[in-house]
Amino acid sequence: MLSCATRTYVEESQNCKPDPNRDSQQVCQRLSRLDDANCELASARQEIDRSDTMSTPKLHHYVPQFYLRRFTDASGQLWLWDRDRDRVFRTGPNGVAAENKFYWHEELAAMGHDPLMMEKQFSHLEGEVAQITGQWLEWLRNMKPMEKVEVPDINRELVSLYIALQFLRTADTRDILAAFAEQKVYGKPIAETEKRLLHLDMLWKGSIYEKLAERIRNATWLFGRNMTATPFITSDNPVAFRTGDNAMWLKVGMYHDGNYSVFPMSPNIVMYCHPKEPPWEKLGPFDCRLSPVSFTEEMVDSENGGQVFMASRFVISSRDGFDQEREFAKSIGTDLYKPYWRARKTGASLENLRAKTGDGRNGPQFFDE
Repeated sequence: MLSCATRTYVEESQNCKPDPNRDSQQVCQRLSRLDDANCELASARQEIDRSDTMSTPKLHHYVPQFYLRRFTDASGQLWLWDRDRDRVFRTGPNGVAAENKFYWHEELAAMGHDPLMMEKQFSHLEGEVAQITGQWLEWLRNMKPMEKVEVPDINRELVSLYIALQFLRTADTRDILAAFAEQKVYGKPIAETEKRLLHLDMLWKGSIYEKLAERIRNATWLFGRNMTATPFITSDNPVAFRTGDNAMWLKVGMYHDGNYSVFPMSPNIVMYCHPKEPPWEKLGPFDCRLSPVSFTEEMVDSENGGQVFMASRFVISSRDGFDQEREFAKSIGTDLYKPYWRARKTGASLENLRAKTGDGRNGPQFFDE
């Protein structure tokens, strides 16, 4: 994923299908030692479990720890707002946005392959992107407005892939996919194992994440720097999408004309990926540059609203205090700001759009159906 060598590794892993002759011999050998196929499968899974116990962590993060650590406070702790229970607590990043065996692949285990192949691929990608974006953050914190971050093509490709996969790999995406399958395919609730297999199958198909990665890679990248006392926050589903008129946050419909991604990189740096289409087609010369816009606290609150909307459950910050987030959550699914944005559609200038709605208003938040 991160280099030509990594891409080869991923492609080979995705095409890791059993050789018929070899597998037939293995099956015959195993069947000669076991009474039936069920015993064979159970034995194989137990063996895999034992071998992985010492070498591979069972807790799989769908938001990487390197990323979460960038939002810790001075003592290395995160502040979390549980949006569902309206509870605030403090914890370390190791147990946040993670589940046991989240990427464990039953079908790979049944075929005798490594059931944690996907988790290991994610870890490899995360290691490379942590280094790339870590360097960016150092530069961006010291740059002058309109200075450019030099991004080699391979790094652009890797970060695009990372952002696309970050959006698709979360528990929220798994829940949305399962709900769709239950309503449109099965007509009834499905088991957790089936939910996991549906999600992993989606991630395994390159056409899904490659399309989103390509849209991100071909976009105009802008970086914003926050110098206010209010930090950018993140969540357990941190890649946000917004409509071109800034009126709505989206969990689906990100391919519609003008819709762009917003990705908080740290409490003081945010990354925007604007497609080269109206109203953003003239932003091309600003690619990979630090925006000249000076953020106000109201503007930061506006961007933080995206994380409240996108969160599966937890909103994450480097400090205590989620009053603004609580208030914004009340507007989700309402027409509270509709009159304001309707007026904006007819009167907003390109400069205002570039300024990322500098008046600090939040728009109504809906699913784009």
